[in-house]
Amino acid sequence: MKIVLSLSHRDSAFDRMAEVLGHHAEVEVAPLSGYSLKGADILIGKALEEKDLLSADRLKAVFAYKTGVDDFPLSLLKKKGIILVNSHVESDQIAQYAFVLASTLASHILPRDKDLRERGLWFSEHYHDWESIYDKKVGLLGYGHIGRSLQILLKMNGIPTCTLLRSGHYEGIETYATLEELIAHCDVLISSLPDTPETRGLLNAKIFAQMKAKYLVDVGRSSDIVLPDLYHALLTRQLAGAAIDGWDSTPDNREVAAYPYDHEKWPFDHLDNIILSPHCATQIADGHAHYVEDATANVLAYLAGQPVANLVDLRKGY
Repeated sequence: MKIVLSLSHRDSAFDRMAEVLGHHAEVEVAPLSGYSLKGADILIGKALEEKDLLSADRLKAVFAYKTGVDDFPLSLLKKKGIILVNSHVESDQIAQYAFVLASTLASHILPRDKDLRERGLWFSEHYHDWESIYDKKVGLLGYGHIGRSLQILLKMNGIPTCTLLRSGHYEGIETYATLEELIAHCDVLISSLPDTPETRGLLNAKIFAQMKAKYLVDVGRSSDIVLPDLYHALLTRQLAGAAIDGWDSTPDNREVAAYPYDHEKWPFDHLDNIILSPHCATQIADGHAHYVEDATANVLAYLAGQPVANLVDLRKGY
């Protein structure tokens, strides 16, 4: 049995993974791309390029030490009969981050902080009564691991919730058949959608036109947002505010300054009704170690012939 562990750099979490799995199989460490999968039975990684997958001759399973799987060639994996397993170990923490974003956005903390910090102003155009999320109804766009964690967190705080009716089990939450109905019955919309052909561009000018005085929070992949439409809706105050974390475009090297949008066309940073979060809902302290530990446990279960958690539906993309 041969395992290829693909990573950008080694650390203590990966060292522990390699040591544990090394008792059960041969473990070969490889870079993020440009490696051969010939002879490999299992791949563990955060992404997979199609050209690298083509070298596989007996690969049976791929384990992602993260949640998003849009960096994997799902169609080719399905064609080759290879399973893909991801991790949702930080769903509760991502839900907490979304809750904080929603609360911060509605209470207008950031523009008031800026007024006092930069100009010493106690009264300005931003001085008005702040809004409490406890007086809001929250719509959950996406009711997977993060959505369900959010529903539990909001329910614990007495905040009513609703979501879209899809396949699955819904308990203690209102459901609506269409996105338009969901928006009509909520004050804050929190999206945790994956990146799929069905979700891309879902939140557009037509939807924002129905969100007058409402708030949008996105901790999903954010390919569901049409950025020019969002910018216009915020600029014209059609949308009360937004907090975006999972931008559709992120730099390969995060140490290099780069906006996740076309700054010349849509200068979101000039707006006072948006929170710009650099895709860090998953960057919790020890979060990386948790993902690696979860992937390790799943690989061990697979090697023992036991069921694995979080098997990805390669047709749906999540």
